[in-house]
Amino acid sequence: MKKWSRTIVAMLLATAAVAGLVRAVRAQQKDEPVEPRILAYDKGPAKIDVSKYTPEMKTKYKVFAEKCSKCHTIARAINCEFALDDEWERYVKRMMNKGGTIISAAEGKQIFEFLTYDSKIRKKALYDQKMKESAAK
Repeated sequence: MKKWSRTIVAMLLATAAVAGLVRAVRAQQKDEPVEPRILAYDKGPAKIDVSKYTPEMKTKYKVFAEKCSKCHTIARAINCEFALDDEWERYVKRMMNKGGTIISAAEGKQIFEFLTYDSKIRKKALYDQKMKESAAK
């Protein structure tokens, strides 16, 4: 019986150590210097009115808000200049690859799908302008 107790204690200590390491990495990321241009995005609205979005997109918004707010304000993503699918794809993949980030592939896909959907509605003018510029190239 004592072997089981020691094994359980060892597993609990290992779990606590990993959790502490993840918290330390996240704290370090939050303390990294941020460009003034990016900080300006943090000052904008920190919520999106999704009341008229589909139920599926409302669910994806919740995943976006929950996961992205772990490392930075969601205002940063909401107010940035990204609108096109390829811009969001690069952004979401970059965030998923940061150390300490805990976003699964399925969650990353949901976040990407929400951000591209939202851009086509809430950032329609910016989206249309960028699409026009892209087509002219």
